[in-house]
Amino acid sequence: MDIQKQIVNQMLIFSEALVPVNEIAQMPYRPKRFRYEECKSYLEGIGKDIGDFYFNKFTPFSWFAYWRDYVLVDIPAFNPHTLEAMFIAQEIDLETARLQTCLQKGDYTSFFYLIDSRIAPEAYLKLFPQIPDEDKYRLFWYTFSRCNLKLEDFQPEFIHNLQNYHHSKLKLPHDQQNYVEIYRGHVLDSPLFQSSSWTLDINTAIYFSRRHQVKGRIYRGKIHKNRVVANVKYRNYKEIICFPEDVEEIEEMHFLSLVDLMPDLERQGIIQQYQSYCPLIKKEFFHKPGGIHGISHTRRVLFLTLILSLMEGLTETDRDLLCHVAIYHDIGRSNDNFDPGHGRESYHKVLQYDLFNGETEQQEIVRFIIENHCISDYEAERLVKDYRVSDPEHLVKLYLVFKDADGLDRIRINDLDVKQLRTPSAHKLLLVARELLEDTQGIVS
Repeated sequence: MDIQKQIVNQMLIFSEALVPVNEIAQMPYRPKRFRYEECKSYLEGIGKDIGDFYFNKFTPFSWFAYWRDYVLVDIPAFNPHTLEAMFIAQEIDLETARLQTCLQKGDYTSFFYLIDSRIAPEAYLKLFPQIPDEDKYRLFWYTFSRCNLKLEDFQPEFIHNLQNYHHSKLKLPHDQQNYVEIYRGHVLDSPLFQSSSWTLDINTAIYFSRRHQVKGRIYRGKIHKNRVVANVKYRNYKEIICFPEDVEEIEEMHFLSLVDLMPDLERQGIIQQYQSYCPLIKKEFFHKPGGIHGISHTRRVLFLTLILSLMEGLTETDRDLLCHVAIYHDIGRSNDNFDPGHGRESYHKVLQYDLFNGETEQQEIVRFIIENHCISDYEAERLVKDYRVSDPEHLVKLYLVFKDADGLDRIRINDLDVKQLRTPSAHKLLLVARELLEDTQGIVS
């Protein structure tokens, strides 16, 4: 398949940016560390053709490259010392052998996993006739997800033709009218109406709206499920690929940010309270202080607990109880994996080290939330009767507020399901949860 005919802008074809070193050698002003004549003799001596070496000004710190067929190897400097010290010849031979073995076996899945992502689209188009029909659709979108090209960079006819190789319907969440809700984090590098990449996950959209420390915007739209071109699951971005004109009812979404909240948090004394609780978080309590359930996670949950308590109008006493829950809820963990019993172990350590002393009912509230924060809401509510509290409904409310504070920080493992959030306030804090995870201002450090 002709690469030039399928990619709209020829400047986006990676190999087009490569300039043979033979041409660079003819220029009056050569790049630094460029020893053409010495390299030519060296390469002839090890059986390599200097015609396979190129200058590439678009790759920082590696201005040279070897490229032949499907093998691309970056080279920081073009002189015999660098070629020898970095075992460039051996790397070329290894990559060539690995990719050729895949092609000989017809293992295109491994081939596109191994090939450099920058030349993978070119390789796909070149190999298109040989790729089994049942693999064409899947391998294209895997390749697409790894490269920097966009849907609009390919000829529409090619994309439409590719759909003929997908014989099963995409499984997408949709409403009764068969519309799928999609989101996009947009950093204004291109007009929104040209955007072909969306996501099913609002958290992914928020993440992309903040790339490169640039404050972007977050949009929501909808698309009929039959108009979705592909659902790319690479890197768990839940990416939706579609033609821009098929996205309907696009609207900008607005979330609270730390900039919005900080004046009120300062005025209400929340920052001061957070700082007063932090000394209670001690590394000796944790199985793995630096793990995903360690000190950093606990600090963020503590901060989110204070914010949610304020937004949900909890009393000072209730806020204090939930802060102690936040500080100690994961200290019973023995691993960072699925551990449904760690809530009870955490409260056992609270008793063992005498970490919280309150009135009987306050003690029971803390016990209930810590012991049951790691099981389903349904299971937990069934157990309320086993705890000595005078107002079970209020206990459940506190439980749900804390579960949201803990749940919001699931953004750290890319596993925050917005539909699982229980309080109206938590839905407003998705951007805040991302900002706390990045924490460029050292708020929760």
